[in-house]
Amino acid sequence: MNDQTLMLDGVPIPIPAGLDLSQSYEEIGGKTLLRTRSGKAVSQARWKRLKTTVQGGGWIPAPLAGLDTAVPHTLDCIVPRVVPIGTVVSERPDLPGVEMEGGYQYWPRLTGYLTVNDSGDVRNAGYTWSITLEEE
Repeated sequence: MNDQTLMLDGVPIPIPAGLDLSQSYEEIGGKTLLRTRSGKAVSQARWKRLKTTVQGGGWIPAPLAGLDTAVPHTLDCIVPRVVPIGTVVSERPDLPGVEMEGGYQYWPRLTGYLTVNDSGDVRNAGYTWSITLEEE
């Protein structure tokens, strides 16, 4: 893995808070599958955005408790995505994307609204947390 860091609003999540990190992406959108009189499926889409969930854990809590979830935040993602060459993307300025066989690999920079969850385990002196961001 590269030496990149997960960053939220330009502030890195400290490594001891994210010793165990995973990230997933999901396309969300105004999409409906309609059927014609003959039963043939027709997809109708009005818009699509990206939703990502980052889960982490470590020895210290991540600095997430004071975040205002009513305003948009910028998340510099840690897991790359691959899209077809020529696709318009919003990528991290500190990690340039690369063309590879089959597409363009990049690390997204997403702006949107957050949902934050965190918890601690007193017996194991460990903390877990998750951030879900939906693009605005």
